[in-house]
Amino acid sequence: MTLRHIVTWRLSGADRAQRDAQAAEIAAALTPLAETVASVRALAVHRNELFDGDNWDVTLIADFDDADGLAAYASHPEHVAAGAVVKRHATDRVATDFTL
Repeated sequence: MTLRHIVTWRLSGADRAQRDAQAAEIAAALTPLAETVASVRALAVHRNELFDGDNWDVTLIADFDDADGLAAYASHPEHVAAGAVVKRHATDRVATDFTL
């Protein structure tokens, strides 16, 4: 079983260039978690490419063995620190979790 966790954020930047910089900072904070949090099976961060201003700005897709793995990730100190980076830039958040 694989649990997929998808989170998407709208960013606060006033224009595309500011949101690009924010998205890069978020990716730099989140991407290393694939190597440092043992319960992460796969993790990728993607910047929206089309329909800027209409679509949400940046998306995290992460896979775990189960809900316990996701919980371990959520409470891991390095994830908490990365979350602070995200919170500095995000105005809205939406998430979904499902089994593959």
